[in-house]
Amino acid sequence: MNGSDEDGVLKFDMHIHTWYSHDSAIDPASVVRLWKKKRILPLVCDHNSITGSEAVFGGISKISPDIPVIIAEEVSTSEGEIIGLFLNEEIPPSLSAAETLDRVQDQGALSLVPHPFCSYRSSAIRRDILQEVIGRVDIIEGYNARVLSDDENRIARDFAAEHQKPLSVGSDAHTPLELGRCFLQISPFSQPEELIRELREASVRFRLMHPSIHYLTKVVKLAKSFRKE
Repeated sequence: MNGSDEDGVLKFDMHIHTWYSHDSAIDPASVVRLWKKKRILPLVCDHNSITGSEAVFGGISKISPDIPVIIAEEVSTSEGEIIGLFLNEEIPPSLSAAETLDRVQDQGALSLVPHPFCSYRSSAIRRDILQEVIGRVDIIEGYNARVLSDDENRIARDFAAEHQKPLSVGSDAHTPLELGRCFLQISPFSQPEELIRELREASVRFRLMHPSIHYLTKVVKLAKSFRKE
């Protein structure tokens, strides 16, 4: 994989949304520019859609043909959100967490649990369900820039350590001003198993967003709903 810094390190933000999510205002072209200008590789995981992920990696592939295409989706299960990455096809929402993990594994993909202990979002996975399925989860998001308190990230990191799961870092960007703030510095990888290995050695660059960012997201959702009407 080319596109890394001179020291061979890749920047990787493992949680970005485009306007194919109902609550995001980010043009996929902006995410492609993030790669072109700052060499930050994005994991685009829109809500219940891989369209934005496909659009972004279509653009990145034109700039850097040897970068692996990592299609992802943040799936709304009936018990909370799960991200699939290295997907081949979209996973439908409203399945159970276990059924969603089945679909991820059937595709030879990886599973990532985002913001598992976020107190703000009702979409976070239920804690009892996370305990039930943790043996089948590949990655825990230990740094999410949109949680209300970094204590919630610390709890996620402690939980991941208890279960020996690697951590991800995500801006969870829904607006352009959030892009480029958070990422892992990680050795290049191309396959799912390589990513899991390299995550354990990655270093973190992270800044928590002010909680007011959630009000901006509400404005975006409201504006989109009006346009639909």
